[in-house]
Amino acid sequence: MDDHELTWYLDELAMHGWGACRDFGALQAALIDQDIRQTRLVWFHLTAFLAHAAMISKYLSPINPRGFTKTRMEVLRSRLGVDDSSAILPRDARNNFEHFDERIDNWVGQGGQTILEMVLDDRSSFQYLRAEQKRIKRVLIEDEMVFISENSDGSKLELALRPLADEARRISSGSKTWLENESPYHFLYPQRGR
Repeated sequence: MDDHELTWYLDELAMHGWGACRDFGALQAALIDQDIRQTRLVWFHLTAFLAHAAMISKYLSPINPRGFTKTRMEVLRSRLGVDDSSAILPRDARNNFEHFDERIDNWVGQGGQTILEMVLDDRSSFQYLRAEQKRIKRVLIEDEMVFISENSDGSKLELALRPLADEARRISSGSKTWLENESPYHFLYPQRGR
């Protein structure tokens, strides 16, 4: 992969990292605003954040890396200093929003009268609601910034958002720095943001 080709990938990673940071910031702002804290706006920002994180994950952790896909993965990880412990690599964020329909499919015919979709101050509130006995559509434990939902098999998913946001920010910054200093391209398009 030459620097021209590398530019195409790093430009996408910079964009999705920046998008993840913006939506994570918007999520945090929504949580502070008591008028919207328990509205769907919270979930819009969270879903957008997870979508950007998922796109980064796709470039850095393809499902079946072989041939050029494996080379691309290795080059991008090396260039950006992404190791196997990176918070962005697990497919949790990607699978959560891409397979949401499967979770709802699991509920059909299973009964249950309570579906949780709310922001909770802390884990004790989650335990107080006996959430383990209910369907968990979307729960955000604010003090930990942990998103809780169900996997497609019905098991509980807990996703720590801060490490994911930090890694998206780091990858975006590294991509942007390379683009500004190493890319052979001269870009002509609207202002990209920070």
